[in-house]
Amino acid sequence: MYIHNCPECGKQYSTQERVNRVKCPYCGAETNVSYAEQQQYTNPNSTLIDDDLFCNGPSGKSRGIAGLLALLMGALGLHYFYLGKSTAGIVFLLASLLSCGVLAVVAQVVSIIQAVLFFTCSQQEFEQKWVYTTSNFPLF
Repeated sequence: MYIHNCPECGKQYSTQERVNRVKCPYCGAETNVSYAEQQQYTNPNSTLIDDDLFCNGPSGKSRGIAGLLALLMGALGLHYFYLGKSTAGIVFLLASLLSCGVLAVVAQVVSIIQAVLFFTCSQQEFEQKWVYTTSNFPLF
């Protein structure tokens, strides 16, 4: 996996193979990249980031940690706070506390589904769908 920095919006994204021209998935800007600028993102054990569930990605967020938070404390929205989506975290927290547990069951079921998605997607998909999304309330 190769990590690129967009010169237009400043966000980081990755590609699976070495390419001369890349298109930013966030702002759509196309740039030429020299091979010297491309770097392969690996963990300290020299395996690709997609191979390790608990390795932090370019955003510093681990899909394994997010999955465990969703699985164990999902009704409280802790996984959303971890991902930087505080609006969604507050909605889950208030729904669970103010409904006397009725909506907590619904929130926990949704969180279990999200945990499974966190565990089964690649790091790149995880970053795009839940970390770098502009949505304040990403569900699935």
